[in-house]
Amino acid sequence: MKRSLLTGLIALSLIGIQAQERIMVITDPHVLAPSLVEPGSAFDEMMTGQRKMIDLSASVWQALIDTAMLYKPELVLIPGDLTKDGELESHTLVAGSLQKLREAGINVLVIPGNHDIGGKAYSYIGDETFPTETLANENWESTYPWVYEQAIAKDEDSHSYAAEPFAGVTMLAIDGAKNDAGVGNFSDKTLAFVLAQADSAVAKGNMIVAMAHWQILEHFDQQGTLESACRFKNADDLRDSLMAHGVHLVLTGHFHVNGITTYRTPGAEKVDSLVEITTGSPITYPCPYRWLMLSENRADVQVETAFVESLPELDNMHQYSREWMSEHATNMIPQLSLRAWHKIENNMDLVAKMFGDNIAAMLQECIPATDSAKIAMVQKHFGSTVVELYLLHSDGNEPEYPEGDSLAQALYDGMESMMHEMTDAKMDNMIYRNVQKLLIAAAKDLAQEPVQSLVEDKTQWKQKEDADRTDDLHLTLTVNKPRGDQAIENTGSPEVSTYKFIQEGKLDIRRGEQLFDSYGRQVR
Repeated sequence: MKRSLLTGLIALSLIGIQAQERIMVITDPHVLAPSLVEPGSAFDEMMTGQRKMIDLSASVWQALIDTAMLYKPELVLIPGDLTKDGELESHTLVAGSLQKLREAGINVLVIPGNHDIGGKAYSYIGDETFPTETLANENWESTYPWVYEQAIAKDEDSHSYAAEPFAGVTMLAIDGAKNDAGVGNFSDKTLAFVLAQADSAVAKGNMIVAMAHWQILEHFDQQGTLESACRFKNADDLRDSLMAHGVHLVLTGHFHVNGITTYRTPGAEKVDSLVEITTGSPITYPCPYRWLMLSENRADVQVETAFVESLPELDNMHQYSREWMSEHATNMIPQLSLRAWHKIENNMDLVAKMFGDNIAAMLQECIPATDSAKIAMVQKHFGSTVVELYLLHSDGNEPEYPEGDSLAQALYDGMESMMHEMTDAKMDNMIYRNVQKLLIAAAKDLAQEPVQSLVEDKTQWKQKEDADRTDDLHLTLTVNKPRGDQAIENTGSPEVSTYKFIQEGKLDIRRGEQLFDSYGRQVR
């Protein structure tokens, strides 16, 4: 299916939905105010290392504002990274646009990300770069005052809050901007606040929708190891705490990919679960945003994904953004490769246990001596494959793309060729050749879980009984018991859905309820 058709059908369905509240979710727009840029080498140089299309950020932002004004959702949610790097002028632009939505009767709720408060920010004027003023932490709430004016409760130790934008719905905004090396974090006081507000919502029988910048769940196995800054610190503990207090749905951003994943308590008699909807950045391929439609009885949430298809200055955003990402995603390779090398070096004791100290010492000598040499070797053997895997993951619903299996194999082949380059000179005899084969097999085995988890879109890939594959783009979730005597609206049924030609599932994620996977198969 062409994406433009999909987006058009979403728009048509939005016009016809009257009984439901509609929520537009935009995350990580990374707006850079045009007033901070004058064309020249300074801005061009900054853009060379960007996988984000910062040069289009203001135009994309305006397109999204125009879309909201056209379809008038009841609520717009932005889970952080409103600006490039927290520039005061960028926040002024964003806040002004959101105020116009408010004046048009569209409510807006936001939460800061790691690019919104303080830090280093710059203007780019011709050939020179200048530091520019950033939004101070103490001025966040006065910049977006309407958010906190409507809050029913506000955390004293962060910008976290609870709101009830609709009757029967509690929004929990979790501020993780007390970050440690880019990892989302918050105090014990903030966690206590969030859980207390969740308890209050449960007592009211409200549907709870949580919002945070950083991810809580892994969207492929070992994601937290390979991309440690994508998740909250102590994310697993946060996950368990939220579920225990009745939170089953959370909206996140930060990682710039489209993904929906479900965590279920393994082996429990009464299964508890959490669904995380991570939305990609509209200035990063494939330029998505989301629509959520809430059922009138506060039981179901229908999730649909739309995309920025064009701009006044650009007809085909999909093609352009993919080409941009293909050319600029190589800046991910250094970070990922060094983490992989670090993991290998940390497993030398295991190599010694399996093959002896001499083999471990020999392998240690084979590892490139400098970081730059390590990065170059990874780039040579499978750097392009990593970029293609990232694009696949960004699209979401990875199994729908036939190239997934071939990309996985290409990565394994690249690892084998790299191991040969590293070890052939030192293992040039019959005995060591057998050891080399075992080392190559061990390296492939180490990579198999995250790679296959990604291309098959299954978390807990090794645990077949608990493996999850949730539709990343369109889904109907049951997150609450229906209020009153109203029946649950099955908005995802083929008879009433605009998307009857798309395989959709209905996923029950209430605590202690029987669960079904995204294809309707009973899992408990």
